[in-house]
Amino acid sequence: MSTADGPASAAPAAPAPRAGARGGAPRPTPRGYGVLVAGGLLVAAGAVVPSPPLVFVGTTLVVLVVAVLISLLVRRPRLSVARRFSPDRGMAGWTVVETVSVTAREGSAGRVGLRDELPWRRTRASESVPVALVTGRASSAVFRHGALPRGRHRIGPLHVDLVESFGVARRRVVAPGTAEFVVVPDVLDLGVARESRSLGDGARRQREHSLAGGEDDPVTREYRRGDPMRRVHWKASARHDELMVRQEEQHGLPSARIVLSIAGEGWSDARPGAGAAASTSDAFEWAVSVVATLGVEFGHAGSVTQLTTPQGDLVARHDPDSTAAYLDVLADVRLDEPLDRMSPPPAAREPVVAVVSSLRMREIEALGRSRGVGSSAVALVVSPTLGFRETPAPAVSDRSGADRLLAPDEVETALRDAGWRVVAASSAEPVADVVLAAGLLDG
Repeated sequence: MSTADGPASAAPAAPAPRAGARGGAPRPTPRGYGVLVAGGLLVAAGAVVPSPPLVFVGTTLVVLVVAVLISLLVRRPRLSVARRFSPDRGMAGWTVVETVSVTAREGSAGRVGLRDELPWRRTRASESVPVALVTGRASSAVFRHGALPRGRHRIGPLHVDLVESFGVARRRVVAPGTAEFVVVPDVLDLGVARESRSLGDGARRQREHSLAGGEDDPVTREYRRGDPMRRVHWKASARHDELMVRQEEQHGLPSARIVLSIAGEGWSDARPGAGAAASTSDAFEWAVSVVATLGVEFGHAGSVTQLTTPQGDLVARHDPDSTAAYLDVLADVRLDEPLDRMSPPPAAREPVVAVVSSLRMREIEALGRSRGVGSSAVALVVSPTLGFRETPAPAVSDRSGADRLLAPDEVETALRDAGWRVVAASSAEPVADVVLAAGLLDG
């Protein structure tokens, strides 16, 4: 974490109510310990010489530190804390800038060190940002958080290090109030589906409309970022005084289906989360990034995407006009998450892309029911990359039949036998390379 002073541009988080900070007992700083030692030596030297002035000076130094400790103990800081983030929603693996504004009420002025509490790692006291509080004015500290983990996080509370003006004592207190920060999966804008739509069926239809006098077709919509300029309807744009594109030329697939395995046993690198947190898996996080990228790309092609489990439970639904909501849902997806909503039945010719690792035989059988009549089916079988200290979990259980857990290579064979086009990948490979090289958007 690196720090600096100054504002950051982003949507502000709701400020915490003003309240008294809670914290521990005051203690001397290294300087304070030095003053105590010096005072003790002077008192001892004054007693040996003897020299009353040395005893007086030594006693004064000791009393000074004790008095400062008592003043910090009775000090009750009243602080108002507000947070804002830039950007206001994070992306997994990226960096966010957090600006914390602290307003001191009467009696709370002075030098402090600010350090925000993060749910994904423990911050150190050395990361505190020094700030001078002025009564009635907001003082800011800026934190840069890198390598963001996916999820919905509560940032805070704020740790405030009260430093006495002489620098001989400090007290650490906690200012109440937290802010929610959402980190969505890493999404790569590949542009493949958007380009294939404009150069494929859409281009043919455009020529047919032109020959049939389609220039006067009034069924249009406003221009959206990424729409090919060849689809701009200039007459409608002139009437509406803004760019309009032909609605009929969106001949992308009406729907698509993505299947994601969320069973913790299916990811061999899964490890228990801290406390009551769900299990975590680096390979699963990689798979969620693939799923997010595919859903957004299918949306560029005008398709509504259903994200399901192999058993058919609905995880999320992506409409081209609600990408933010889709990514917010993916920010909350966890291994072994209970789901209680079934997805709609697969449509005819609806492309299916499954992102899985280890599966049980019954899951492979259920996966076959996610394909509609005439649907293309591609399975991306992921092999987790194990760390130096990790050992692979047993991929095959002692059970037989439908309860047998198959390793990724066995899943590949079973899905090929079931008529799937199978692509094997490692979670160490770049997501964009796998999606493009495997042709996952081509069906």
